[in-house]
Amino acid sequence: MINIQSIEAIVLDKQKIRYGFKYDFSAGLNIISGDNSSGKSTILSCIYYCLGMEQLAATGNSDGLKECLKSSFKYENNTISVDESHAELHLYNEKKDFAIVKRSIKSNYGEDANILFVQVNDGDFEEKFIHAKGDSDHESGFYRWLSDFSGIDIPVFESESGVQKILYLQQIFASSFVEQTKGWSDFFAQVPIFGTKKAKQKIVEFTLGLSGLVEEFELDKLKEEEKEIKTYWSNSVDNFQSLLAYNNFSTPNLPRIFTTDLTPKKISKLTINTRALNDKYESLEQVILYTKTVFDELQKKNSVNTDLKESNSLLLQRQIQLRTDLKFLNEEINTLQKEKINEQTKISKYESTLEQLKREIEVLEGLQKINHLETFHVGSVKNCPVCNSSLSANPDIELQNVERVNAIKSLSFYKAERSLYESYIKSAKNLLERFDRTLLYYNERISDLRINLETIDKEIVDDSRIPSRVAINDEINYRFELNKLEKVKVQFDQFKVYLTEFAENLSAIKERREILKSHQAQDNELAYAFQKTFLKYLESFGYSKEILGRIFISTEENNKLFPVVNTPGIIPQPIRLMSSASDFIRAQWAFYLSLLVKAKFHLGILVLDEPGQHAMATEDLKMLLKEAAKIKNRQVIIAISKEDKIKKEELLDGSTIEAKEINLLTMIKDTGLTDGKDYKLNMIDGNGRKDKCIQRLI
Repeated sequence: MINIQSIEAIVLDKQKIRYGFKYDFSAGLNIISGDNSSGKSTILSCIYYCLGMEQLAATGNSDGLKECLKSSFKYENNTISVDESHAELHLYNEKKDFAIVKRSIKSNYGEDANILFVQVNDGDFEEKFIHAKGDSDHESGFYRWLSDFSGIDIPVFESESGVQKILYLQQIFASSFVEQTKGWSDFFAQVPIFGTKKAKQKIVEFTLGLSGLVEEFELDKLKEEEKEIKTYWSNSVDNFQSLLAYNNFSTPNLPRIFTTDLTPKKISKLTINTRALNDKYESLEQVILYTKTVFDELQKKNSVNTDLKESNSLLLQRQIQLRTDLKFLNEEINTLQKEKINEQTKISKYESTLEQLKREIEVLEGLQKINHLETFHVGSVKNCPVCNSSLSANPDIELQNVERVNAIKSLSFYKAERSLYESYIKSAKNLLERFDRTLLYYNERISDLRINLETIDKEIVDDSRIPSRVAINDEINYRFELNKLEKVKVQFDQFKVYLTEFAENLSAIKERREILKSHQAQDNELAYAFQKTFLKYLESFGYSKEILGRIFISTEENNKLFPVVNTPGIIPQPIRLMSSASDFIRAQWAFYLSLLVKAKFHLGILVLDEPGQHAMATEDLKMLLKEAAKIKNRQVIIAISKEDKIKKEELLDGSTIEAKEINLLTMIKDTGLTDGKDYKLNMIDGNGRKDKCIQRLI
């Protein structure tokens, strides 16, 4: 935190005569007062300017400074041209370090206004730059220096991709400065966005020290990591299932989409199965054992020198078996092809229905912008994509004068239907891919069977003295098949290792997410404490009692950490929409003071320029001063006009005149506060001049 010791502006005319002002401040409550247009905002704008925070008081590319500091001003009925000018701010921090910040306003020597000169304690003046790349990071960046000096670390989120700034100092300081022109139009009305999402919410999170500020970024990162891992899971399962389908294998109980019940223990128990030609299912291990047994027997048989060949009767039996197997596979192919065609037909129909649903949704969404629907044609959804049962008896429905509310209710139904059909079409297309892979496997099997059948046919008519072609061919085939199966097993074991890693990583993400979410309860407690203070201030400032009991600080995403009003029948509304103009000003007093006293990280200064907007009641302004005066460990600077009301004054003859009510000193007196003890008063007295704060300096 920092405190402002003084603010000074030096203006030189052509003759180098010095003009300007200097005002001192103390800890606690400080009041700057004077007539309207006396220069209160000019004094405050110099504070903003020396802190590089002109964006909080300016519009567009303006520096927020008045013309009396840059161009000209009136003095003793003469127009004085500004030849040179600069502002000087004196600060000290909690460590009792003292700093002077000088910044040029107008220079004849080419001084860059974006170069500030900073002196700490008795050190030399050093140049610091702003409004350029690195002003928050570089050793010579002014915001880097101000962050270090004030003890406000710019919040960042560190990840493998680097360091990401969550907020900038100019945004954080929006909780400290409320300027007169636009500052009272909304909470943090002048905060620069800098591309920061939910910047206003993040300011409150940072100020109150809520864990959600950084953890929101971590939650987003965990969400991205989870999505990426689940994509890897789906792709890995798809690729491996393709390999298995090509070899007529499948892995039961392995979904394409990851589910939390797939623990590493369950993954380790996953098996590969295949459907044999006898229509029974066997495990990969059983198939390998059977293949190895047959291969060993063939290898042993072919290694023995013998003139004996397999008898014609055995060859004929094998010939019959091969032809039976061939017939079975051809029937399976025909069945699969029919199922594929049926599935393609269904997909085509559902794609057509989906397009109709999309058109209807588009029309229904348009109903949210009109009161009634004169005529609307609803193309019915004919069949459910799950059970294929009829969903509508009448395919064409004409709706006349459908109420808007009914249309909106229908919209959610149609969107649900759209999601259902999109999900089915996606699953069906995956099924088509499996059909294609299975058909490819069957065609290759048929090709192998035909080769074997042709070999047996030749074997039957061959000379018995020729070595058996069938036995040699069988040995080669079984050797190849055994090698293939063993490779599949090795790949499956490695595949389960990958799946286990995915599952463990997803489990770790889930556990970390639960920990982060548990911190939300702590954040809610801090938000509740902030709410109690806010409501207490609201009541003391005279906020309308009929609404006061329904106000709370929202912890939901909409308007999170800002005051809302509970309204029957609709979602809670922002307090700005439910308050009168004067009540909303009271709400802003309460909000900024609550942040100041409940803050964990705050500049330690609150500047309120003309808080008596919209003809605030004198009693409420008194309460603002009294509450601000109670804050001793922070610095509150309030600029308030001493002549801000018109009253009717009755003369001795009974007539009335309009007269300015000079009520500031009376108002302060009524509060019971003591100058020099409870507050410090800086009164601007310019003897009836405009720009009264600019005086000739000795």
